[in-house]
Amino acid sequence: MPLRRMRPSVLALASTSALLAACSDPAPAPGPVAPAPYTPPPDSVVVEEGPVRIRRDVFLVPGVTPPPNPVTGSATPAEYNVVRVVRYRVDADPPAPARAVAVLMPGFLGGAGSYDPMARAVVRRSKDGEAFEAWAIDRRANLLEDHHGLDVAEFRKDPEIAKRYYFEEEAAEGKTFPGFVDQAKVDYASEWGLDTTIGDLRRVIEVVAPAERKARVFLVGHSLGATIAEEYAAWDFDGKPGYGELAGLVLVDGVARQEGAAAPPLTEDEYMQGTGMGPGGFAPPGLDAIRKNTRYIALPLLGLKVYPVAAIAGMRALWTPAEITEDPYRDNAFRTLLSLTEVPRMTNRAAMGFAMDDASNGVSFAAVSCGESKGGALGEYDSLFGTKLVQPSDPTATYDWVEYDATSPREHTSLEDISRSWFEGPSLDFAEWYFPARLSLDAQAASTLVLKDGDWPLAAHGMRAIHGASMDLPIFAAVANLVGDTAALDPLRALVQNVPIGPERPLAGTPRTDPDAFRVLDIIELTHIDPLSGTDDGGGDVTKWYDALTTWMTTNSPAGGVVLAPSAP
Repeated sequence: MPLRRMRPSVLALASTSALLAACSDPAPAPGPVAPAPYTPPPDSVVVEEGPVRIRRDVFLVPGVTPPPNPVTGSATPAEYNVVRVVRYRVDADPPAPARAVAVLMPGFLGGAGSYDPMARAVVRRSKDGEAFEAWAIDRRANLLEDHHGLDVAEFRKDPEIAKRYYFEEEAAEGKTFPGFVDQAKVDYASEWGLDTTIGDLRRVIEVVAPAERKARVFLVGHSLGATIAEEYAAWDFDGKPGYGELAGLVLVDGVARQEGAAAPPLTEDEYMQGTGMGPGGFAPPGLDAIRKNTRYIALPLLGLKVYPVAAIAGMRALWTPAEITEDPYRDNAFRTLLSLTEVPRMTNRAAMGFAMDDASNGVSFAAVSCGESKGGALGEYDSLFGTKLVQPSDPTATYDWVEYDATSPREHTSLEDISRSWFEGPSLDFAEWYFPARLSLDAQAASTLVLKDGDWPLAAHGMRAIHGASMDLPIFAAVANLVGDTAALDPLRALVQNVPIGPERPLAGTPRTDPDAFRVLDIIELTHIDPLSGTDDGGGDVTKWYDALTTWMTTNSPAGGVVLAPSAP
């Protein structure tokens, strides 16, 4: 096509403009672009694309009101009488009808984030017309945590913001870290025991319509959370047993072991003075000490600082895995966690790997099988809990990490999945920084599930776990490395062996000899945390576990589903 000729006036104007431009000063270079305004992580967001698009909603449910601390007279502030729920569901508007809802109770020192990979795996198995949901409980103590530095670091994709916020008194988006919460500041948490936790859990389950709870709600507990789940099922709610509004009970590498015992496993004097043994080898203080001075449990030697240190390490491992970051705060934790006198150079992924892997992590009940190191020699050391583990031992080496699926034999949890669970989401993480000492103490006291009128936990402390011998709901227990032996389920099996599946359930009348009525799955090759964090990659024991769980929930729920509100109740 021929070019169109410019008119003379237009041509003259263009020439004059060009001449003036040539004589003028050059345009200034563009200045730095201002960072985007900070916004906290959203309460509702799509967290996974794929054949099943997964949405995560975070909302609060009003909880119960505990009594005040009888020693100090301090009552729980109203803003802490709530429980946070982290809901994973198929992304649809309105929400897809849910055939089954897995309500997930974390274990000792566990936050809702500890369930992130497992919750996604449950929803990932949804099909057209048959959706699964997973609701992870973030107990009220998690609301005491200051996650502002982590949330800002997540938004900016800069872990060093969180490091400076928590450890160097530097403000992040106008706020400075006030410090970790002192025991004396939360004296009211002395009453955050079993009665409070079960009351809060009851409020969450009540979000589901009464007619649907017995058909759709599966209560899942991990570790100490499994004991709490058992006790919820056996609890008396104004004459009605907790199991009467549950479709099933799932115990993940945890069990009370005292089911059906004639007497509580500790005396009232031991309960008050603190001579009982608690979860993870920790002996919780007695109730007298809890009310006077020790309201939460902190890890020995590691303390509270280890939680943001782990979250920051997870960010680095996820966003800059091959970089080598100097961090004295991480190295101080490593000297305790790995019993090191000198911390050698290592990539960010190696730092997270050494911190979390079961071959090196001294806190064995928080370890996963996530690969192995490379680049330097390893030495043996005695861990905090007495087991023989390995540590990086060559101060001249630079260590890197071999991912879980490149080891032989293949391991179970990817660094990406475990790293994300430590920080992703609004005020969410893997851990519970201020775990109430009262909760583990009470969980021991009520662990028979058949407390009688004369038993001191019921008579003096209102622990109403009395209906264990009549539990008619199906039970599924997965036994991993910490429980270690499927025989640990024998007391629970004996307690309910003469109670077939009850009426108005899909398997009504089925005896406990049927594996769908009482199933025990041997996954002992997995660490204590692998069943929650294990990577759902289509192969291996972790995928088999997720498949078995959702298949069992389908068997024990009727066809169809319930449509639940898309956000908070």
